[in-house]
Amino acid sequence: MAATALQPRRAASPYARRLARERGLTLEVLTGSGPNGRIVAADVAAYAARPAAPVAASGPQASALGTTIQLATLLQLLAGFADADTPFTLEDVVLRAAGCALDDVPESHSLAGAPVALEQQAGQLVFADIRKGSLAPLRARRLHAIEAGGDQSTEPAALSLKLLAASDIRPVMMPLKPGRNMRLVLAAGPATGECLLSFDAAAVSEDAATAFLTRFKAYLELPLRLLA
Repeated sequence: MAATALQPRRAASPYARRLARERGLTLEVLTGSGPNGRIVAADVAAYAARPAAPVAASGPQASALGTTIQLATLLQLLAGFADADTPFTLEDVVLRAAGCALDDVPESHSLAGAPVALEQQAGQLVFADIRKGSLAPLRARRLHAIEAGGDQSTEPAALSLKLLAASDIRPVMMPLKPGRNMRLVLAAGPATGECLLSFDAAAVSEDAATAFLTRFKAYLELPLRLLA
């Protein structure tokens, strides 16, 4: 696969980077008002508070990328963990893979460390700092959040994540959830998974989306790093 050309890192204050990350914004869409065009917190706040587009405007620039992921190795590992009475699920691993992949996107895209929203029947559960610690604490956090109930759909997150129960489905178009600039959908079968990444190209560059999906696929196909 040809290497993706990366854009130079944008100058931005640490606080501005954190605000942009929490809102799932890439620095490329922001205009800096600081010295030498440096992006400051006020620039992020101004972009987030911009008025709604006129009715005649096109609104978010919906775009999507898809890929087929080889899951045989991962599913065998999960079966082995289940036999050893350590029942990690595909949902645990996919959630961790999404968080790690966001961390691997070049810092200029300001997605590293951004929270991930896990879609549930009753709403969404938002998880931050996914890469910290091992898979076991993340599973414990997920189970605790499910038991506690509630809907965190209004909490900031870079993307929402959904697993489809049907294994013979190939997602080709899935709408973004309100307040999310990306949506990752995985239909997992017994050996492969069909994956679709929908994103708003006005807020997330194609380079960033491509880099994220490439890393997400690599984590699931070579999953030992996720099971530590």
